[in-house]
Amino acid sequence: MNPPRDGLGSILRRRRRGTVAVAAAAILVAIVAMAALGVIRAGGQPATGGGGGGGPTGTATGSDLPTPAGTGVVARLPRDQYSAFAWAPDGAHLLVASPSGSRVYDRFGKLVSEFGPGEDWLDAGHLIDGDGHVYALTDKFQAKSGAYPWYGWVVANGHGSAAIIVAQPGCTGDPLVDWYRDGHYVRAGEKVSPFGWSPDGRLALLGHFSCESMDAELHGWKGPVQVVDFGSGRVLATAPAVRGEMAFSPDQTMLAAQSDADLEIVDLGGQPVETLPGTRFLGWLDSETLYAVSGSQLKLVDLDPLAVTAASGDEWQAESPTGLHLAGDLTGAARRIVAEDGTTLMDLSSAGLVAEHPTVGDRVTSTIQPGWWSPDGRMLVLESADGASLVLLSVDPAKPGSI
Repeated sequence: MNPPRDGLGSILRRRRRGTVAVAAAAILVAIVAMAALGVIRAGGQPATGGGGGGGPTGTATGSDLPTPAGTGVVARLPRDQYSAFAWAPDGAHLLVASPSGSRVYDRFGKLVSEFGPGEDWLDAGHLIDGDGHVYALTDKFQAKSGAYPWYGWVVANGHGSAAIIVAQPGCTGDPLVDWYRDGHYVRAGEKVSPFGWSPDGRLALLGHFSCESMDAELHGWKGPVQVVDFGSGRVLATAPAVRGEMAFSPDQTMLAAQSDADLEIVDLGGQPVETLPGTRFLGWLDSETLYAVSGSQLKLVDLDPLAVTAASGDEWQAESPTGLHLAGDLTGAARRIVAEDGTTLMDLSSAGLVAEHPTVGDRVTSTIQPGWWSPDGRMLVLESADGASLVLLSVDPAKPGSI
């Protein structure tokens, strides 16, 4: 789960949802979880740490990032059942966030810093929390203004901008959002539901929902999600009826969005939305091809032109930025790391690692698909099947490994 520009707060709230004992509170938690949102205190100008919300300081980029040698397990990081993870936009660090607090690790699994529970990546060198406070990775965390609210979340893009939820008007629809950009708040008071961002931080996924219908209470929110160019505010496309997982194509020109049992394929260039009935999205093979499942059969969907064929075997794959692939099966188990020529770089079939959790139950939340691969494609993080740890792997295409 990651978040990711992948709705990290949404994933955390989805996992915490079952802990609420009071029925009325449970309904509200589920509705809030669906919108990747939370209640936070409205504050003044955020306190800054280090660079104060500007560009990253002292972080490696591109090919100069240190990478553990070879292909294999680097570290097993502790987690609880509510933890979610997100790579820094430069891939130098991994954030593991939970309601009890957030931890930042380097690529060798070394603990770098610890922060509060409502954190997300503002940029490669800074975190922002649900109160709008900004921390550099080198800062010593100190809670501001007392205890954090239970729904204290922020939806950040990793490139200097974030949605700060300043008011949640109960079960009446969207919360009020102020935006953080260019090192300070933009006081907008916009009524909108931010679900997450594209990997490059340019596009925001924004929805408008109401939880007043019986369908929403029983099955989760379902409604349109707009793909918005955050710089210009221009709506590029709309997924008409999202209830489930969303994922941008590797080149960020397409969006796959689950709509209950159907799959919506949204072309950000303005072409009509294609809907595949009775189809569940699994992963993007490349920018023009995705894997899906229909009934119990694995499908390969080509988008130019649209064609759906039965896939050979029973594996689906998720592409890395370097052309490598993570392969999983229909149970959600991670099976292999696959080299560009199709050979197995690492066999994960007996490792007990999870690439995707199949949808279980009637209640579905709308989230961004986890970003398992680091932005440079040289690291990979997967959940253990028992939920007790995250496994950090180094991936070198020239050096097959074992687990």
